[in-house]
Amino acid sequence: MKIGVTGGIGSGKSLVVNELERLGAVVYRADKKAKELVYLPEVKEQILKKFGSMAFENDLYNTKYIASIVFEDSTKLHALNAIVHPAVFKDLDKFCIENKGKTIVYESALMMETGHTHLFDKVILVTAPLELRIERVMARDKVDKAAVVKRIEKQWTDEKKRELADIIVVNINKEETLMKVRELWENNFNLKA
Repeated sequence: MKIGVTGGIGSGKSLVVNELERLGAVVYRADKKAKELVYLPEVKEQILKKFGSMAFENDLYNTKYIASIVFEDSTKLHALNAIVHPAVFKDLDKFCIENKGKTIVYESALMMETGHTHLFDKVILVTAPLELRIERVMARDKVDKAAVVKRIEKQWTDEKKRELADIIVVNINKEETLMKVRELWENNFNLKA
């Protein structure tokens, strides 16, 4: 079974995914994996061609430089995604073959925005109240409220994401969330949460 887990920044995707992993799922963390795949020769070459030599500094992917470009220009963000996403899905296919017969959890912040929900048997959307999400990200990333709000505004709203989700996990209380995840696991993800 392939389960997609998504949610806006600060919603608690990692909490849900880590618990599923503890319960026995194998996890593919797309956002983390994408940061590794930029070093594949064919991906790196395309990024350099599109964003110039500053995209890699001393052979290291220049995240700050790329972020400063793509978060200000949706066309450039789309161009970056068009380079990185095919590499991620090729890698995911390989991961699924290597883990045949296991419950695979795919964690991605932008699964819905990029139109890839159809690849999964079930899609779990992790949500939390906006103010709580902002507080969590401010504490985690040591950034101010304005910076968090700017990042949140780049993502789809929970309302829009709900339409594409099979299961919704509201993450306000950690223990209640973990209980809900265990319940989903025990029931093979066959209940509307």
